[in-house]
Amino acid sequence: MDKLAPFHHSPPLFQNHKPKPIRTLSSPSLSLALTTTSSLETAVTPTRLSNLGSLNGFTADSKTLDSVKAMHAQIIKKGNEWNSDSMAKHLITSYLDLGDYKAAAMVFFVGFARNYVMWNDFLEEFKSFGGDPSEVLEVFKELRCEGVVFDSRVISVVLKICASVMNLWLGLEVHASLIKRGFELDVYVKCALMSFYGRCWRVESANQVFHESPNLDDLLWNEAILVNLKNERFVKALELFREMQFLSSKVNATAVLKILQACSKEGALNEGKQIHGYVLRLAMESNLSICNSLIIMYSRNGKIKIASRVFDSMKDHSLSSWNSIISSYTTLGYLDDAWNLFCKMERSGTKPDIVTWNSILSGNAIVRSYKEVLITLLRMQAAGFRPNPRSITSVLQAVNELGLLNFGKEIHGYVIRNGLDYDAYVGTSLLDMYVKNDCLTSSQAFFDNMKNKNIVAWNSLISGYSFKGHFDDAKRLLNRMKVEGIKPDLITLNSLVAGYSMCGHTKEALALIHDIKILGLRPNVVSWTSLISGCSQNGYYTESFEFFVQMQEEGIKPNSATISSLLRTCGGLSLLQKGKEIHCLSIRKGFIEDVYVVTALIDTYSKSGDLESAQEVFRSAEKTGIKPRQVWSWIQIDQRVNLFSTGGIPHQDEGEIYYELYQLFKNLHHNSVYSFSNNGTHHNKNLTDSGRGILGSSFRSIQLG
Repeated sequence: MDKLAPFHHSPPLFQNHKPKPIRTLSSPSLSLALTTTSSLETAVTPTRLSNLGSLNGFTADSKTLDSVKAMHAQIIKKGNEWNSDSMAKHLITSYLDLGDYKAAAMVFFVGFARNYVMWNDFLEEFKSFGGDPSEVLEVFKELRCEGVVFDSRVISVVLKICASVMNLWLGLEVHASLIKRGFELDVYVKCALMSFYGRCWRVESANQVFHESPNLDDLLWNEAILVNLKNERFVKALELFREMQFLSSKVNATAVLKILQACSKEGALNEGKQIHGYVLRLAMESNLSICNSLIIMYSRNGKIKIASRVFDSMKDHSLSSWNSIISSYTTLGYLDDAWNLFCKMERSGTKPDIVTWNSILSGNAIVRSYKEVLITLLRMQAAGFRPNPRSITSVLQAVNELGLLNFGKEIHGYVIRNGLDYDAYVGTSLLDMYVKNDCLTSSQAFFDNMKNKNIVAWNSLISGYSFKGHFDDAKRLLNRMKVEGIKPDLITLNSLVAGYSMCGHTKEALALIHDIKILGLRPNVVSWTSLISGCSQNGYYTESFEFFVQMQEEGIKPNSATISSLLRTCGGLSLLQKGKEIHCLSIRKGFIEDVYVVTALIDTYSKSGDLESAQEVFRSAEKTGIKPRQVWSWIQIDQRVNLFSTGGIPHQDEGEIYYELYQLFKNLHHNSVYSFSNNGTHHNKNLTDSGRGILGSSFRSIQLG
């Protein structure tokens, strides 16, 4: 597990870039005097000069800041004798290498002609040397105060930097100065303004810039769509897309890609199909990224067959294409199909990467094939791939469910040795493993040493303490959480509500519900269901119904867990009629296919004496492919206890067991059967007859567990 390939840094972009000189800034070019204050003096537009060489003893290999400044002074002094563009590039790299970021930015602003591509390269190089983009803005403000007037290219880039560092006020100043000057905004400046407002202010301002533009260029339309999508204004983005069609404007590939990703996220299948039609009409299906997004969009909307057809229709399949279709199948639980595609991928000459293996790992974890997760891990390692953070989280999930604590500790060691403990998801998964295995001391120690504690980690440990009844430790951790400036969320408090409820501390749980309201949060279905479930499990059946009434009064709709808890309450009180009402409610709400609801219904009818209804629910579940959980029983014959459950192989003593069951019901008929309810004890004369009537059909379902 420990042979990871080393990471290498790629060479800086700006050093390798060879831009062609174009026209200079519309403002006068400036020279930078080599003093600490970097005073400015006006100069003429730079002209093409002779080749790079030594400058009176100063060469391009100068490595001290003083020598670079001296060389810079000579360039200023002999501006008509040296190639300004080449020398400016060398100066910028030298200043960056020596840590004088301000001087590097100053040279770039005034030193030579530039275009948008060179700006992007410069910013990447600037950041790669550890420079802060805010320093570039400081130089811009200094030059502006000196009266320098910049053209649209510089303004566009400055606005983009303002957006990236969230400098709202400078961006507003730039926009205001443009308005004061009566500056005619070109399409690039407008796009930069929209991007700036969309990120730093509000999307309405970005849309205002768009709608106030007299001439709507295709670039503006596409930028408006992207800005709205980034701000999760999906409906507005689609409206703009439709308007573009009426005006015969063309959506670019980037906007199409982002819209498809939004359709995947929002579950907007119909809109995604419309975009697919647009892609076909404009012959954009050759774009692999768009096709990959179409595959993901259809699969996330449950249309795996259409996703497969899109994949099959592609002329070329990149590694990303294979990963998209394989992950689509694994996410939906079609592991056999995913493995077939995996083999087909290898036969086609495309080698799987770590993303492919991670898709298989997570797919097995999704369908709870936890042993297959570990087998896949071994196959992945045999193929020469080492687990990365995503692999680790899937494997830890399997380890938790299989109870393999020792193997989990081995994975913990691997994480530490390979420096993967920086990942918040890995750290939280490890913490969750220790919590679920009741190693709360180890959990606390690991938590204290975590490098990145997110709120999920806090919630995991707090819930671990509360579920084990260590409420003092849970409260101590909650107070520590507040001291460290992390605000508890609803999940944090719900874990405490659930812990108190499970331990029978109903008053404390109810008090926490009120605390949630005081904090400005609203108790949700999880909060109330935890309270109802805790009361039901601890025999507080009346309180369980009372809390359900309060939940409805607050407008919280029940989920399947709520229904299951209420059915347990009905079973505990033998409230047959109330159980039937909840049965009807579960049908109306679509919960009848939930395995926990079905199991609770069978239990409720059985405890209330209506064995025929219990059998009917069981048969209906079998027809629809639902296997009720924990449907099992036992019987003792000659001091031997036999366990039975639905499914499996027939018991070897089937005939003898059937005879014993028949004798049991016969004796019950002669000796009477009593059932207990909240109204007292009553004679259930129909129970024996009902039991005998369904005995034959019931026994056919009884198999060896």
